[in-house]
Amino acid sequence: MTASAMKTGGIFAGWKVVGGAGVGIAFGSVLFATGGFAQLANAWGHEFGWTQPQLAKAATIYLFLQMLTYPVLGWMLDRWGSRKVALGSIAAFALSLLALSRIGNSLAQLYAAFAFIGLVSAGTNVVSYARAISLWFDRKRGMALGLAAGAQAVGGVLVPLMTARLIAASGWSTAVLCLALFELVVCLPLVALLVKDSPAPYGLLPDGAAPQAGAAVRANAQPRLYGPSAGSAIRSAVFWKLALAFMVMGLTVYAVAINVVYILSQTAGMTPAEIAKLQAATGAAVLLGRVGFGWLLDRLSAPVVGILAVAVAGGGIALYAFTAHPGAILVGAMLLGAAAGGESDLMPYMASRYFGTRALSSVFGWFLAAFFVGAAIGPVAFAGIAAAQSSVITPLLLLLGLQAIPVLAFLSLGRYPTQGELAQAERPGTGRRRGQAAKPAMAG
Repeated sequence: MTASAMKTGGIFAGWKVVGGAGVGIAFGSVLFATGGFAQLANAWGHEFGWTQPQLAKAATIYLFLQMLTYPVLGWMLDRWGSRKVALGSIAAFALSLLALSRIGNSLAQLYAAFAFIGLVSAGTNVVSYARAISLWFDRKRGMALGLAAGAQAVGGVLVPLMTARLIAASGWSTAVLCLALFELVVCLPLVALLVKDSPAPYGLLPDGAAPQAGAAVRANAQPRLYGPSAGSAIRSAVFWKLALAFMVMGLTVYAVAINVVYILSQTAGMTPAEIAKLQAATGAAVLLGRVGFGWLLDRLSAPVVGILAVAVAGGGIALYAFTAHPGAILVGAMLLGAAAGGESDLMPYMASRYFGTRALSSVFGWFLAAFFVGAAIGPVAFAGIAAAQSSVITPLLLLLGLQAIPVLAFLSLGRYPTQGELAQAERPGTGRRRGQAAKPAMAG
């Protein structure tokens, strides 16, 4: 696409990038795990007699292996850009779903299929697009990230409802096959058409800003990158505080999402069809969380927004634990969805604000790895504790208590470093003494 084509049409081209990213994110592997897995697990349990802990193990395998791929994926994104990596991941995810649709009455086949999904599908999620969006936007970065990630709400509504309907009409294998075809026929071409890595090659500036007086903006330029190297970022205290906070958030989100049919069938006596409607409400609330928390991130300090997201998640867990009233359960589902949306906004935003854009994808990849360490532990630990106690209330209360960890981590963070401070941070090959120029960026 030429520079002139990118400038026409009356809309800043960055918003088209947000739209393309939204399509990919809306039907990425995270939505399959949080929206479709619970319905598929229920079907597998009835057809093959597999128990909830056995089924939760499949989700844990997927989450654990996806966690391992995120640091490598981040390096690939910083090297090759958002577009190429996202397209490769979408194609590989579709192939892995085709493999899943062919499994039989074998837990080994189930686990192998989810291992394959975990290894190849990480790039279908927000991580692939955060770098591109951060280069296209600065002042409006929180809203742009929120809108792109908020498109996940579309999948959050459609995936559980359509999966449940397809399972009821044609069986679980057809449901998985339809998801695979959708990735290839809809997601792949739209991401290829709309997602561009940076405004610089098109002679554009972030946010559609006009160049300063006397400044020239030329086409085919390289994007301006700033901030410490990935190695310097990982050695900072701020990095580890954020990684710990995101690990607990991942544990919380996936412990509830993967086991939601198991939880609500016990606490509220709901059927899978009723729970699918609640999952759709959760998915819709993700959109509110993504956009709402994204809007807040452009106006409030990110640690403050993080504490708000944790508080909202705690409210949803408390309602699941302490009430069986359908209206209260609906509110709890929406609170959990809104919190999940806000938590997903926080990772790329904090990565860009505390560490800049030079190694943004690598830092975000490590944050996602921490998130998925928690996510891998959460479902199987929750199911195991619930089975041991013959109740889901105990693990829900444990989750509620764990929310103190991210709150304390966010409270301990310092201010964002300025873009000027990040521009002076350690760069590969500069020969600066480690930590000298980078110190402001590592505050906190």
